[in-house]
Amino acid sequence: MRFLALQSSILAASLWLSANAHAVDVNAGDYTALPPGTSVAAWYQQHGRASSFNPDGGGTVSDNTRLRSNISILRLIHFTEIAGITVDPQVLLPFGHVYGAKIGGQSLGSASGMADPIFGATFWLVNQPGAGASGRYFGVTPLLYVPWGSYHKGDALNLGENRYKFDLQLGWVEPLWGKTSLELYGDAVLYGDNDDAGSGRQTLEQDPTYQVQANLRYDFNPSQRIALGYSASTGGKQFIDGDYIGQKTEVQQVRFEFQQMVARNVQLSAQLTHDVQAEGGFREDVGVNLRALLLF
Repeated sequence: MRFLALQSSILAASLWLSANAHAVDVNAGDYTALPPGTSVAAWYQQHGRASSFNPDGGGTVSDNTRLRSNISILRLIHFTEIAGITVDPQVLLPFGHVYGAKIGGQSLGSASGMADPIFGATFWLVNQPGAGASGRYFGVTPLLYVPWGSYHKGDALNLGENRYKFDLQLGWVEPLWGKTSLELYGDAVLYGDNDDAGSGRQTLEQDPTYQVQANLRYDFNPSQRIALGYSASTGGKQFIDGDYIGQKTEVQQVRFEFQQMVARNVQLSAQLTHDVQAEGGFREDVGVNLRALLLF
């Protein structure tokens, strides 16, 4: 029970990490550079269900353990050109509800409201839209998480993290053969300190997190595609006042995605995810991620 009480106190600082991606997860086609002057508005709806908690160095806790999340994200993007390079300044505004959280029967309550907004831009250093069915692209994306989300110190669950985060993401899209292409992504996430963690008078520190993501993508035609995906995260050990608390970001996940243009400027996407391995946090049984994207 001492371990469960400790987990209850530190989840206040890390729920957004536990319930969602440690970096910005990608959809198939995200690193396609659109023509300068194009704007995109995207709405994401994400539902996740977890039924086990796997502390680092401890046994899996699955009896009377669960986590449910419904997260929405509004993403606004504008493509422009700077010194001959296509750039897309963007902002992500996440909000939602996390509920039904328990570890070994110990209730952690619920949380709702805004999560921390994310500001960034992709800089395309390779931009060859005519290569293969997908085009060939290489982009660099710095992203800054700003601690403006809902955070109440002492609460077991929060959507905001009360700290700055910086994510540097690299993305490469390479045509393979015919209508098949490979997308490769890498992230490194650096974390600021949360000085109101745990009891509200403690400091949370976290080691950097590293993530690789890959999509094997098949374009049936310009308006329809599928993708098989994989993601692996590592690192991210968390410390309260210098003591390791058994949480980190060790997750391996498989994905399947389908995308369809339903109008000239509207695309719908559906993605299923499943954690095949997780250590140092909740393991997600199934995730359902829906997206509607409007180009204008």
